[in-house]
Amino acid sequence: MKLIAPDPEMRVAMPYDYAAKPLLTPTEARFHACLLQITQDRCRIQIKPRLADVFAYDEEDGIGALSMISQRHVDFLICRNDDWMPMLGIELDDASHNTPKVKKRDIFVNQLFASTGVPLLRLPVQELDDLEKLVSELTKAWHRRWKTLEMESGLAQAA
Repeated sequence: MKLIAPDPEMRVAMPYDYAAKPLLTPTEARFHACLLQITQDRCRIQIKPRLADVFAYDEEDGIGALSMISQRHVDFLICRNDDWMPMLGIELDDASHNTPKVKKRDIFVNQLFASTGVPLLRLPVQELDDLEKLVSELTKAWHRRWKTLEMESGLAQAA
């Protein structure tokens, strides 16, 4: 084991300037705290996982399949505790989701989640405080995903 932690007064020269920054925006951090309170450790909450770490792809499709998902993430991913199976994704949609570039990305992400049977909840930031609706939508998504997994398991056993 080796800790890489230079003296606080020392900096290593790099070809570009980098600096640490918070992983979450204040809105995302507030929502994460809300998710923690709602879920009470009944599931695992992943923050900004790369889509390539969530979804498998056929390597015969080549680098194109990987490149479509390797540089993208979902804001939050809810997984089962025991096996880390993705149960639902959550995207917080703010004003930036109205730009053509982000709309195109959102369409792809919507299609990706739909094609894999993983529900995706798109949550406008102005609805963050509607906890009753949020709990209802999260519960509905969880149950739909559970049903999909049961069906897939039944199909695999029948084959």
